[in-house]
Amino acid sequence: MKIKTMLAVVGLISAMAIPVWAEQSPNLAITADTLSYDGTTGKASATGNIVITKDDKVMTGATGWYNTKTEEAYLGGGVSMMGTNMSLSASTLHSYNNSEIEADGSVHLTKDNKQVFGNKVTYNTKTEYATVVGDAKLVMDDDVLTANEIQGNIGGIDVTATGNVTLNSAKRNLSATADSAQYTQTPGQNNGVAYLRGNAHAVQNGNVLNAPELRINLADNSAQTEGGRSTLIITPQQ
Repeated sequence: MKIKTMLAVVGLISAMAIPVWAEQSPNLAITADTLSYDGTTGKASATGNIVITKDDKVMTGATGWYNTKTEEAYLGGGVSMMGTNMSLSASTLHSYNNSEIEADGSVHLTKDNKQVFGNKVTYNTKTEYATVVGDAKLVMDDDVLTANEIQGNIGGIDVTATGNVTLNSAKRNLSATADSAQYTQTPGQNNGVAYLRGNAHAVQNGNVLNAPELRINLADNSAQTEGGRSTLIITPQQ
């Protein structure tokens, strides 16, 4: 069965297509300016002002498709996704099983009080595991972590950053750099810990600390050097 329509006959589409889709994929609605559906393959192709609603998520885009049998979707032309305590915008979006997301092009993901930016982001809405590649940035309240790549759990925060790592906190007057880093923090608690590895460099309140590795406890602004010879430069307070 194939159905082709324009926006003017969306009512006809609703009457004919939605029961077929709902049978295979409950809680699903698809609208667009132009829409076609193949009941054999389960693929709905659409162009123009696409809105796909599935369970708790709403996806929008200019062109794309959704497969009711595999619960796989692809949207392009500038896309957005809204879900429970999360939102995402990107140039393109590929979704699997209503939980696994691959987004490309100026990606901006918001989850609770955290924000993720990058050129390419993969994210699982169930496990909250994310991989961010290219101009990666993770914003956690006042703490901002940047790197070539960031990956890990952004719910109960446990992430690894690699390549040109920076960590900044205006509230703590802290600025740090390293080749790689691991950042952990319990949501809602001031217990963040940053492990900076490789050419670690930190500046806080004018004081400079250089070491092969640094452990920074953000709760009390303390730092511990590891891995070899270190240098501390203290700036006298005026």
